[in-house]
Amino acid sequence: MESIYWIQEWATIRQNEVVRLPESFDVDECFLRHMSKEDLYTAFREIWGMYTGIYGDIASNPEVFGMPLYKPEEYSCFTAQARDSRSAAYRPFSLLYNLLISGDFQNDDFLIDANCFKEINKVKNVHILFERLTDYGLCFQGLKNYKVAGRIILMSYPDNRNVISVLKLMADKAHATNRQKDFLCCHYKLLQDDMNTVNYGYGADIVADKMHTGEEREFIYSMDAVLREMGYFAQPKAWNEGPGYAYYDKESVMRTNGPYHYWMLSWKTKLVLYLRIRDASKCLEYLNQCPDTVKQMFLTGDKGCSKHFNGMCQFGQEYTIEGSTYWKCGCCNAPFYCNPVKADIPHYIKLIQLGLKK
Repeated sequence: MESIYWIQEWATIRQNEVVRLPESFDVDECFLRHMSKEDLYTAFREIWGMYTGIYGDIASNPEVFGMPLYKPEEYSCFTAQARDSRSAAYRPFSLLYNLLISGDFQNDDFLIDANCFKEINKVKNVHILFERLTDYGLCFQGLKNYKVAGRIILMSYPDNRNVISVLKLMADKAHATNRQKDFLCCHYKLLQDDMNTVNYGYGADIVADKMHTGEEREFIYSMDAVLREMGYFAQPKAWNEGPGYAYYDKESVMRTNGPYHYWMLSWKTKLVLYLRIRDASKCLEYLNQCPDTVKQMFLTGDKGCSKHFNGMCQFGQEYTIEGSTYWKCGCCNAPFYCNPVKADIPHYIKLIQLGLKK
Protein backbone atom coordinates (compact mmCIF):
# COMPACT_ATOMS: atom_id res chain seq x y z
CA MET A 1 0.00 0.00 0.00
CA GLU A 2 1.36 3.40 -1.01
CA SER A 3 2.34 5.64 1.88
CA ILE A 4 0.50 8.93 2.29
CA TYR A 5 2.42 11.83 3.78
CA TRP A 6 1.32 15.11 5.29
CA ILE A 7 3.38 17.03 2.77
CA GLN A 8 1.22 15.68 -0.06
CA GLU A 9 -1.93 17.21 1.41
CA TRP A 10 -0.21 20.51 2.12
CA ALA A 11 1.40 20.71 -1.30
CA THR A 12 -2.04 20.28 -2.86
CA ILE A 13 -3.30 23.10 -0.66
CA ARG A 14 -0.36 25.29 -1.72
CA GLN A 15 -1.20 24.55 -5.34
CA ASN A 16 -4.78 25.63 -4.73
CA GLU A 17 -3.56 28.79 -2.99
CA VAL A 18 -1.88 30.03 -6.18
CA VAL A 19 -4.12 33.00 -6.96
CA ARG A 20 -6.38 32.37 -9.95
CA LEU A 21 -5.49 34.49 -12.96
CA PRO A 22 -8.07 36.79 -14.55
CA GLU A 23 -8.00 37.33 -18.30
CA SER A 24 -6.27 40.66 -17.71
CA PHE A 25 -5.13 42.67 -14.71
CA ASP A 26 -3.81 46.13 -13.93
CA VAL A 27 -0.06 46.68 -14.18
CA ASP A 28 1.65 49.83 -12.92
CA GLU A 29 3.78 51.67 -15.45
CA CYS A 30 6.90 51.16 -13.32
CA PHE A 31 6.83 47.47 -14.24
CA LEU A 32 6.64 48.16 -17.97
CA ARG A 33 9.89 50.05 -18.47
CA HIS A 34 11.63 47.15 -20.21
CA MET A 35 8.75 45.19 -21.72
CA SER A 36 5.26 45.66 -23.09
CA LYS A 37 2.16 44.72 -21.11
CA GLU A 38 1.53 41.85 -23.51
CA ASP A 39 5.04 40.50 -22.93
CA LEU A 40 4.57 40.82 -19.16
CA TYR A 41 1.25 38.95 -19.34
CA THR A 42 2.91 36.16 -21.34
CA ALA A 43 5.79 35.85 -18.88
CA PHE A 44 3.49 35.97 -15.86
CA ARG A 45 1.27 33.21 -17.22
CA GLU A 46 4.37 31.09 -17.78
CA ILE A 47 5.44 31.79 -14.18
CA TRP A 48 1.93 30.91 -12.98
CA GLY A 49 2.20 27.56 -14.73
CA MET A 50 5.57 26.99 -13.06
CA TYR A 51 4.04 27.58 -9.62
CA THR A 52 1.09 25.24 -10.11
CA GLY A 53 3.34 22.63 -11.71
CA ILE A 54 5.91 22.61 -8.91
CA TYR A 55 3.35 22.47 -6.11
CA GLY A 56 1.49 19.73 -7.94
CA ASP A 57 4.64 17.72 -8.53
CA ILE A 58 5.60 18.00 -4.85
CA ALA A 59 2.19 16.54 -4.00
CA SER A 60 2.81 13.64 -6.42
CA ASN A 61 6.48 12.95 -5.67
CA PRO A 62 7.55 14.70 -2.46
CA GLU A 63 10.69 12.61 -1.99
CA VAL A 64 12.12 13.89 -5.31
CA PHE A 65 12.06 17.41 -3.83
CA GLY A 66 13.67 16.40 -0.53
CA MET A 67 10.45 17.03 1.36
CA PRO A 68 9.82 15.80 4.93
CA LEU A 69 8.04 12.44 4.79
CA TYR A 70 5.90 12.23 7.92
CA LYS A 71 2.84 9.99 7.96
CA PRO A 72 -0.31 11.50 9.51
CA GLU A 73 -0.99 8.40 11.61
CA GLU A 74 2.45 8.61 13.23
CA TYR A 75 2.29 12.14 14.63
CA SER A 76 -0.23 14.55 16.10
CA CYS A 77 -1.18 17.50 13.91
CA PHE A 78 0.32 19.78 16.59
CA THR A 79 3.87 18.39 16.42
CA ALA A 80 6.94 20.01 14.92
CA GLN A 81 6.81 17.39 12.16
CA ALA A 82 3.31 18.49 11.20
CA ARG A 83 4.28 22.16 11.24
CA ASP A 84 7.30 21.37 9.08
CA SER A 85 5.07 19.62 6.55
CA ARG A 86 2.71 22.59 6.38
CA SER A 87 5.42 24.99 5.24
CA ALA A 88 7.79 22.67 3.37
CA ALA A 89 6.08 22.95 -0.03
CA TYR A 90 6.98 26.64 -0.07
CA ARG A 91 10.70 25.80 -0.14
CA PRO A 92 11.33 25.99 -3.92
CA PHE A 93 9.79 29.46 -4.09
CA SER A 94 11.38 30.65 -0.86
CA LEU A 95 14.70 29.64 -2.40
CA LEU A 96 13.82 31.45 -5.62
CA TYR A 97 12.75 34.53 -3.65
CA ASN A 98 16.07 34.60 -1.78
CA LEU A 99 18.00 34.28 -5.04
CA LEU A 100 16.04 37.08 -6.67
CA ILE A 101 16.43 39.62 -3.86
CA SER A 102 20.15 38.77 -3.63
CA GLY A 103 20.83 39.57 -7.27
CA ASP A 104 20.36 42.07 -10.07
CA PHE A 105 20.74 42.48 -13.79
CA GLN A 106 24.05 43.44 -15.31
CA ASN A 107 23.35 44.10 -18.96
CA ASP A 108 21.20 41.07 -19.88
CA ASP A 109 22.59 38.72 -17.25
CA PHE A 110 20.97 38.13 -13.85
CA LEU A 111 23.80 37.80 -11.34
CA ILE A 112 23.35 36.73 -7.72
CA ASP A 113 25.78 37.64 -4.94
CA ALA A 114 26.46 34.20 -3.44
CA ASN A 115 27.52 35.58 -0.07
CA CYS A 116 24.39 37.69 0.22
CA PHE A 117 22.26 34.70 -0.76
CA LYS A 118 23.90 32.38 1.78
CA GLU A 119 23.48 34.98 4.51
CA ILE A 120 19.72 35.25 4.13
CA ASN A 121 18.81 31.77 2.89
CA LYS A 122 17.48 29.34 5.53
CA VAL A 123 15.81 26.91 3.12
CA LYS A 124 16.69 23.23 3.60
CA ASN A 125 18.05 20.88 0.93
CA VAL A 126 18.93 23.67 -1.51
CA HIS A 127 21.07 21.35 -3.66
CA ILE A 128 18.02 19.17 -4.33
CA LEU A 129 15.84 22.20 -5.04
CA PHE A 130 18.39 23.76 -7.39
CA GLU A 131 18.34 20.57 -9.43
CA ARG A 132 14.54 20.41 -9.42
CA LEU A 133 14.19 24.03 -10.55
CA THR A 134 16.17 23.17 -13.66
CA ASP A 135 13.35 20.76 -14.56
CA TYR A 136 11.10 23.81 -15.04
CA GLY A 137 13.34 25.76 -17.38
CA LEU A 138 15.61 27.64 -14.96
CA CYS A 139 19.36 27.43 -15.54
CA PHE A 140 22.19 28.12 -13.08
CA GLN A 141 25.91 28.71 -13.41
CA GLY A 142 28.23 28.99 -10.42
CA LEU A 143 27.08 25.78 -8.76
CA LYS A 144 28.98 22.53 -8.26
CA ASN A 145 26.82 19.46 -7.79
CA TYR A 146 23.99 21.95 -7.36
CA LYS A 147 25.70 23.58 -4.38
CA VAL A 148 26.97 27.16 -4.31
CA ALA A 149 30.62 27.02 -5.34
CA GLY A 150 31.65 30.55 -6.30
CA ARG A 151 31.05 34.20 -5.52
CA ILE A 152 28.48 34.69 -8.28
CA ILE A 153 25.50 32.62 -9.43
CA LEU A 154 24.13 33.26 -12.89
CA MET A 155 20.41 32.46 -13.23
CA SER A 156 18.57 32.42 -16.56
CA TYR A 157 15.42 31.17 -18.25
CA PRO A 158 16.37 30.67 -21.91
CA ASP A 159 12.85 30.00 -23.21
CA ASN A 160 11.64 33.50 -22.32
CA ARG A 161 14.07 36.11 -21.01
CA ASN A 162 11.18 38.14 -19.57
CA VAL A 163 10.41 35.41 -17.02
CA ILE A 164 13.42 36.27 -14.84
CA SER A 165 12.65 39.98 -15.24
CA VAL A 166 9.06 39.54 -14.03
CA LEU A 167 10.11 37.22 -11.19
CA LYS A 168 12.64 39.85 -10.09
CA LEU A 169 9.96 42.56 -10.14
CA MET A 170 7.61 40.36 -8.10
CA ALA A 171 10.29 39.53 -5.53
CA ASP A 172 11.46 43.13 -5.17
CA LYS A 173 7.88 44.34 -4.73
CA ALA A 174 7.14 41.63 -2.15
CA HIS A 175 10.36 42.46 -0.31
CA ALA A 176 9.75 46.23 -0.33
CA THR A 177 6.18 45.90 0.95
CA ASN A 178 6.56 42.89 3.28
CA ARG A 179 4.34 40.70 1.10
CA GLN A 180 6.47 37.58 0.74
CA LYS A 181 3.39 35.37 1.05
CA ASP A 182 2.04 37.02 -2.09
CA PHE A 183 5.18 35.95 -3.91
CA LEU A 184 4.73 32.38 -2.65
CA CYS A 185 1.21 32.23 -4.11
CA CYS A 186 2.04 34.11 -7.35
CA HIS A 187 -0.33 37.01 -6.64
CA TYR A 188 -0.81 39.11 -9.76
CA LYS A 189 -1.79 42.14 -7.65
CA LEU A 190 1.85 42.57 -6.68
CA LEU A 191 2.16 44.36 -10.02
CA GLN A 192 -0.88 46.65 -9.84
CA ASP A 193 0.64 49.51 -7.79
CA ASP A 194 4.09 51.06 -7.77
CA MET A 195 7.07 49.33 -6.19
CA ASN A 196 6.40 50.67 -2.68
CA THR A 197 2.59 50.65 -2.59
CA VAL A 198 -0.02 47.95 -1.97
CA ASN A 199 -3.71 48.81 -2.16
CA TYR A 200 -5.13 45.32 -1.73
CA GLY A 201 -5.40 42.71 0.99
CA TYR A 202 -6.94 45.02 3.59
CA GLY A 203 -10.64 44.38 3.00
CA ALA A 204 -12.88 41.54 1.91
CA ASP A 205 -10.57 40.94 -1.05
CA ILE A 206 -8.17 39.23 1.35
CA VAL A 207 -10.62 36.30 1.21
CA ALA A 208 -12.04 36.84 -2.28
CA ASP A 209 -8.63 36.65 -3.93
CA LYS A 210 -8.19 33.09 -2.64
CA MET A 211 -11.43 31.83 -4.14
CA HIS A 212 -11.60 29.76 -7.31
CA THR A 213 -15.17 30.55 -8.40
CA GLY A 214 -17.00 33.69 -9.39
CA GLU A 215 -19.93 32.68 -7.18
CA GLU A 216 -17.76 32.66 -4.07
CA ARG A 217 -16.22 36.02 -4.90
CA GLU A 218 -19.66 37.48 -5.62
CA PHE A 219 -20.94 36.25 -2.26
CA ILE A 220 -18.00 37.80 -0.39
CA TYR A 221 -18.44 41.25 -1.90
CA SER A 222 -22.24 41.12 -1.54
CA MET A 223 -22.07 40.04 2.10
CA ASP A 224 -19.45 42.68 2.82
CA ALA A 225 -21.63 45.40 1.28
CA VAL A 226 -24.69 44.32 3.30
CA LEU A 227 -22.84 44.20 6.62
CA ARG A 228 -21.09 47.52 6.07
CA GLU A 229 -24.41 49.12 5.19
CA MET A 230 -25.72 47.79 8.52
CA GLY A 231 -22.87 49.55 10.33
CA TYR A 232 -20.60 46.61 11.10
CA PHE A 233 -16.89 47.10 11.67
CA ALA A 234 -14.52 44.67 10.01
CA GLN A 235 -10.91 43.55 10.11
CA PRO A 236 -8.75 40.67 8.82
CA LYS A 237 -8.84 37.54 10.97
CA ALA A 238 -6.80 34.57 9.82
CA TRP A 239 -6.94 31.05 11.19
CA ASN A 240 -4.57 28.19 10.41
CA GLU A 241 -4.74 27.58 6.68
CA GLY A 242 -6.51 30.58 5.32
CA PRO A 243 -7.11 34.33 5.52
CA GLY A 244 -10.39 35.53 6.96
CA TYR A 245 -12.41 38.70 7.44
CA ALA A 246 -14.50 39.19 10.58
CA TYR A 247 -17.38 41.59 11.32
CA TYR A 248 -18.15 43.16 14.71
CA ASP A 249 -21.10 45.20 15.97
CA LYS A 250 -18.87 47.66 17.84
CA GLU A 251 -15.50 49.18 17.02
CA SER A 252 -14.35 48.68 20.59
CA VAL A 253 -15.04 44.94 20.35
CA MET A 254 -13.13 44.77 17.08
CA ARG A 255 -10.12 46.62 18.53
CA THR A 256 -9.89 44.19 21.43
CA ASN A 257 -10.37 41.21 19.11
CA GLY A 258 -13.58 40.30 20.90
CA PRO A 259 -16.37 38.07 19.59
CA TYR A 260 -17.31 38.66 15.97
CA HIS A 261 -20.84 38.23 14.61
CA TYR A 262 -19.82 37.03 11.14
CA TRP A 263 -16.58 35.61 9.83
CA MET A 264 -15.79 34.81 6.20
CA LEU A 265 -12.86 32.41 5.97
CA SER A 266 -10.88 30.86 3.15
CA TRP A 267 -10.39 27.36 4.54
CA LYS A 268 -7.93 25.68 2.19
CA THR A 269 -9.33 27.98 -0.56
CA LYS A 270 -12.94 26.95 0.16
CA LEU A 271 -15.28 29.66 1.44
CA VAL A 272 -16.74 29.17 4.91
CA LEU A 273 -19.09 31.56 6.71
CA TYR A 274 -19.26 31.45 10.53
CA LEU A 275 -22.30 32.82 12.37
CA ARG A 276 -22.22 33.58 16.09
CA ILE A 277 -25.63 32.22 17.04
CA ARG A 278 -25.56 31.95 20.82
CA ASP A 279 -29.07 30.53 21.32
CA ALA A 280 -30.16 28.20 18.56
CA SER A 281 -33.53 27.59 20.23
CA LYS A 282 -34.63 31.13 19.31
CA CYS A 283 -33.97 30.37 15.64
CA LEU A 284 -35.83 27.09 15.30
CA GLU A 285 -39.25 28.51 14.40
CA TYR A 286 -37.75 30.78 11.75
CA LEU A 287 -35.72 27.86 10.44
CA ASN A 288 -38.92 26.30 9.09
CA GLN A 289 -39.03 28.92 6.34
CA CYS A 290 -35.35 28.58 5.41
CA PRO A 291 -33.99 26.56 2.49
CA ASP A 292 -32.06 23.35 3.11
CA THR A 293 -28.77 25.16 2.50
CA VAL A 294 -29.43 27.11 5.71
CA LYS A 295 -31.10 24.35 7.75
CA GLN A 296 -28.12 22.08 7.26
CA MET A 297 -26.07 24.19 9.69
CA PHE A 298 -28.40 23.13 12.49
CA LEU A 299 -28.59 19.44 11.59
CA THR A 300 -25.03 18.50 12.55
CA GLY A 301 -23.44 18.49 15.97
CA ASP A 302 -19.98 17.95 17.35
CA LYS A 303 -18.35 16.13 20.24
CA GLY A 304 -17.51 19.38 21.98
CA CYS A 305 -14.41 20.35 23.90
CA SER A 306 -13.07 18.60 27.01
CA LYS A 307 -15.05 21.00 29.20
CA HIS A 308 -18.30 19.71 27.73
CA PHE A 309 -18.00 16.41 29.53
CA ASN A 310 -17.56 17.92 32.98
CA GLY A 311 -20.26 20.54 32.49
CA MET A 312 -17.83 23.46 32.45
CA CYS A 313 -18.19 24.54 28.80
CA GLN A 314 -19.54 28.10 28.87
CA PHE A 315 -19.95 28.61 25.13
CA GLY A 316 -21.57 25.37 23.94
CA GLN A 317 -25.30 24.86 23.45
CA GLU A 318 -27.77 22.05 23.06
CA TYR A 319 -31.00 22.11 21.07
CA THR A 320 -33.54 19.67 19.64
CA ILE A 321 -34.98 19.52 16.12
CA GLU A 322 -37.66 16.96 15.20
CA GLY A 323 -36.74 14.72 18.13
CA SER A 324 -32.98 14.79 17.52
CA THR A 325 -30.74 16.59 20.00
CA TYR A 326 -27.57 18.33 18.86
CA TRP A 327 -24.61 19.81 20.70
CA LYS A 328 -22.53 22.69 19.34
CA CYS A 329 -19.28 23.77 20.99
CA GLY A 330 -18.46 27.46 20.71
CA CYS A 331 -15.16 27.65 22.57
CA CYS A 332 -12.84 28.06 19.56
CA ASN A 333 -15.03 29.59 16.86
CA ALA A 334 -18.64 30.53 16.28
CA PRO A 335 -20.55 27.21 16.38
CA PHE A 336 -22.61 27.58 13.19
CA TYR A 337 -20.93 27.60 9.80
CA CYS A 338 -21.61 26.73 6.18
CA ASN A 339 -20.44 27.09 2.62
CA PRO A 340 -22.56 30.18 1.99
CA VAL A 341 -24.92 31.01 -0.85
CA LYS A 342 -25.65 34.58 -1.97
CA ALA A 343 -29.42 34.02 -2.05
CA ASP A 344 -29.30 33.03 1.65
CA ILE A 345 -27.78 36.29 2.91
CA PRO A 346 -31.12 37.57 4.34
CA HIS A 347 -31.46 34.32 6.30
CA TYR A 348 -27.95 34.62 7.75
CA ILE A 349 -28.77 38.14 8.90
CA LYS A 350 -32.08 37.13 10.47
CA LEU A 351 -30.58 34.14 12.28
CA ILE A 352 -27.98 36.35 13.91
CA GLN A 353 -30.63 38.83 14.94
CA LEU A 354 -32.72 36.07 16.51
CA GLY A 355 -30.02 33.99 18.13
CA LEU A 356 -27.32 36.45 19.10
CA LYS A 357 -28.30 36.81 22.76
CA LYS A 358 -29.08 34.05 25.23
